[in-house]
Amino acid sequence: MNKLRQDDYGCLFAPLQLGSMRATNRFVFAAHQTNFATHNRFEKRHAAYYASRAAGGAGTIVLEGSVVHPSDWPYEYAIFGYDPSVVEGYKLVADAIHRHGALALAQLTHSGMQGSSHYSQLPLWAPSPVPEVNSREMPKEMEEDDIAAVVEGFMQAARYVMAGGLDGVEINAGQDSLIRQFLSPLTNFRSDGYGGSLDNRLHFARTVLQGVRNAVGSAGVVGLRLVGDEYAPWAGIKPEDAAEIADLLAVDGVIDFISVTSGSIYSGHMTRPGFYAPPGFAAHLAGVIKRAVGVPVFAQGSIVDPAMAAGLVRDGGADAVEMTRALIADPELPAKVRYGNLAAVRPCILSNQDNVIGLVQNPRLSCVNNPAAGDEGAVEFAALTRAPVHYRVMVAGGGPAGLEAARVAAQRGHAVTICERSDRLGGALRLAANAPGRERLALAVDWLETQVRGLNLTIRTGVEVTPALVRDEQPDAVIVAVGGRPGSLSRVTFTNGTRVLTPRQILNGDAPETGGKVVVLDAIGDHVGMEVAEWLADHGWQVEVVTSDMFVGQRLTASLELTPWNQRAAAKAITFRPQITAETVAERAIIGIDCFDRRPIRIDEVDLVVPVTHEVPDEDLYFALKQVGQRVFRAGDCVAPRYLSQAILEGYRAGREV
Repeated sequence: MNKLRQDDYGCLFAPLQLGSMRATNRFVFAAHQTNFATHNRFEKRHAAYYASRAAGGAGTIVLEGSVVHPSDWPYEYAIFGYDPSVVEGYKLVADAIHRHGALALAQLTHSGMQGSSHYSQLPLWAPSPVPEVNSREMPKEMEEDDIAAVVEGFMQAARYVMAGGLDGVEINAGQDSLIRQFLSPLTNFRSDGYGGSLDNRLHFARTVLQGVRNAVGSAGVVGLRLVGDEYAPWAGIKPEDAAEIADLLAVDGVIDFISVTSGSIYSGHMTRPGFYAPPGFAAHLAGVIKRAVGVPVFAQGSIVDPAMAAGLVRDGGADAVEMTRALIADPELPAKVRYGNLAAVRPCILSNQDNVIGLVQNPRLSCVNNPAAGDEGAVEFAALTRAPVHYRVMVAGGGPAGLEAARVAAQRGHAVTICERSDRLGGALRLAANAPGRERLALAVDWLETQVRGLNLTIRTGVEVTPALVRDEQPDAVIVAVGGRPGSLSRVTFTNGTRVLTPRQILNGDAPETGGKVVVLDAIGDHVGMEVAEWLADHGWQVEVVTSDMFVGQRLTASLELTPWNQRAAAKAITFRPQITAETVAERAIIGIDCFDRRPIRIDEVDLVVPVTHEVPDEDLYFALKQVGQRVFRAGDCVAPRYLSQAILEGYRAGREV
């Protein structure tokens, strides 16, 4: 990031003409689901969220998608762009964004077969009867009256956008859209004027775009979000097809820009991948389309590094860059880049942990690395002020929770000392970053370490906080953030004869180098077991993953990692053994039963066993200090072992409360 000179970022701050409007720079905050809506309208929480990114310097903000017709209710908190009441919400958000000089666009969308009938209790609509991949629901093939109704829905929704004071619209023909389903041979098997030849498959998109242009007039911006690659070469839209589609639509003269995305019904994980796709993985698709059209083109695809963004714009690969997840992690990224403060940019680690929210729990959008994301209007995330009384604060533990607590407490004026029992700051997150493909995890603690080292506080490594140390040094307050410790598989009996190591020991490099057969007994189903399995496979071990779950890695669905995990595991010859309850580990064997038919299962010639189970809180220090009346707080895994987002949030709260 810091290898470029400050002048090399200047291209990101050049204005960009979008139809009759001008964006102040090339940073784009793209449309994404938030689950912030109340009564399916934009509300104050949206306004604060988008205003924060506009204030931080984003030049163009595209709002969460607004559905254009009652036949589409894809998730509970979707925005109803067809409802007249949406106008007041648009006004609220438009005012908040315009106050900081950014363009505000509404995305108009219809999910088609990729929606849900759960909320509307109506059949899904689609070009052809192709089952939805996840739910397996069969949609209704749209009749011409249905098509006409959706076109009118797009037009009316566009009128509401302009009445709400926004600058224009982006029409969604990306991964999860009805328009893409009409464009793609994967999902369009029609034989009428809307199917067959490319010209016919373009008919619906052209009709929508022309209708929307008529609705917004010449003063409004009309953009198109277009899939650049469906990653389905047997029938889907390939990059060369996308370029042809873009050219044919652009020459009609109704669109002012094209934002390029990727993925299809069979490759949703490629729309917003996590750790295992490299940053900028899809940026080249923008270049393919840019060479085919004369309108501005936006690049997308895990672009989180300002240097990469500057390179794309400077070298002609794109006219603007969507840095959505990076701007969730740090709303002030553009301003920090503009003024040469790149080291202060809070990094996006691409974990997908808190910003993939299309889950049954209906979580609100947040960020693993930025606890304020999505809660910008909350009192606890107001600007930090100096504490009225300054205390001597000891922080026990230099992992993410402890570092965040120390950072916030020091900014509030307290005299902070961090004590870390190991010889390096970072805690268990540094171990996790040793796993294949998860190196970006370390960026979170690298940033925190850089921040605390720039503050007036004391860092002591190789020092374990004990009640005696606290008694001797007498701090005014102690924040305990010492993490968790390995738990146990309570229903499994371990006897002598087979070596057993914990995930921490594996990622610390404590496994024998000779290799052999290893069984990972996974009781969690999340990234921990997968990290360990991959690390061992990469170091020459023959790996089997045993779980009582229906399938291996079932919790990876929440972060869109399940499909790439299966692909990597197959390439590394990792064997899956689901639906097995392990009972005994003895004499180089795993003995258990099938979860359903109860038949006995035995796995022999096992050289190493790695039990993967929930850790337990390391809470002895906290309760010892509390018992003697010490003013004490705790944060992170020593409260209850969870994920990075909870550690940072609780560290923030402890640092603010102390």
